[in-house]
Amino acid sequence: MSQRVQETLLPSPLYESFGRALDDAYHPTSNPNGIISLGIAENTPMYPALASFLDQHLRVTPSLFGYGAVNPGPPDLIPSLLAFYNAAPFSPAVSIEREHLYYTAGCTSLLDQLFWTLCDEGEGVVIGMPLYGGFENDLRTRGKARLVPVRFGEVDVYSAEAVRRYEEEILKAEKDGVKVRVLVLCTPHNPPGQFPLPLTLLITAADNRCYSREVMIEYMRLCQKYKIHLLSDEIYALTTFPTDDIPDPTPFTSLLSIPKQDIIDPSLCHVLHGMSKVLSPHRMSSSKERL
Repeated sequence: MSQRVQETLLPSPLYESFGRALDDAYHPTSNPNGIISLGIAENTPMYPALASFLDQHLRVTPSLFGYGAVNPGPPDLIPSLLAFYNAAPFSPAVSIEREHLYYTAGCTSLLDQLFWTLCDEGEGVVIGMPLYGGFENDLRTRGKARLVPVRFGEVDVYSAEAVRRYEEEILKAEKDGVKVRVLVLCTPHNPPGQFPLPLTLLITAADNRCYSREVMIEYMRLCQKYKIHLLSDEIYALTTFPTDDIPDPTPFTSLLSIPKQDIIDPSLCHVLHGMSKVLSPHRMSSSKERL
């Protein structure tokens, strides 16, 4: 095998753990002593409703079998995506058009392609800690980019002060000879929430915290200053909701919704979204005609 492939075959503790959990998954009757994984963000409670919905509404047509089903894609997909992303909660400042969209089989492959496209080997991707473990694999495996982690200590992760921590790490990396090309944000965040939290709040808050509009603009200004690509991972965009513990959470603000004039070159802004975290009976019902 090639040297570049051999390097990707090194054992990964993260994916070894995933493998053990999936190979021995809990089932109430067939495997009651199996593993219940809290480390994989799958919307399993929605699986029965989703299966029922697709069984009733999915239609296979001849147009799905040719190369055109992949590029430019199924005829009904683009209009549906445009209707979806031009509405709340993304509420784009500039209407999303066909040429703005690129889609693939999941955000993992999309991240891989972005890092491959935006970074040369050894260049840096700055991400706040703690981080979603898949990011490092996505940027390192094929793109050969380097993770530049940002640790916050007592600094509020969602504050303007945290933006200065990113700038400090960007300057430190470049002093060490690492050119930073990409800054990654998750909004709503995965996984920090706001730590430390009482244990009872972890489930309700961990993936439900958003950056404010003002702080998003500060990140945009930082990326413009250093000509860094801002990658806003918004896969959890439809998962924000108030709880008894957090009755008034910071509302979700998409990077798409903020006008870029006098702030940042729009070509430096990229938004990721995927369907795996957002399915609900209400969403499927309201999307029935489009699907």
